[in-house]
Amino acid sequence: MSEPLYNALDPKTYLELAFTLSSESQDTAIRTAADRAYYAAFLASRDILAAKGYITPYYNQQDHQYVATELKRLNVSGWFGNEENRLRRARNLITYDTRQIDSSQPDARPVRWMLDTARRIIELVEGLPPKS
Repeated sequence: MSEPLYNALDPKTYLELAFTLSSESQDTAIRTAADRAYYAAFLASRDILAAKGYITPYYNQQDHQYVATELKRLNVSGWFGNEENRLRRARNLITYDTRQIDSSQPDARPVRWMLDTARRIIELVEGLPPKS
């Protein structure tokens, strides 16, 4: 039998780490905080939606679009589905563009917005009833 390399984790712990990193002054810590905020929202949403019977995850990159689509479908106003999309686009900018990013750039969001948005998304998904 093989030995486990990693233990199971609660994706919300990524958000705790993101808040800690966001208080650092280093650009790498702030960008990593933004990245972890997105992943906290995405992974927690995926796992909660699966536990409540809304989706059956693939546990790979396909889940990004799958979760985003389900979040939009579940909310009449589309609020947290659209916010998840904005959060993902902001994360992509921060993760892939190593140049200076300013507020005039499309998809640019302050790390505080990303942290707060991730927390709101998780709270909203947690508040969904189990699928009947």
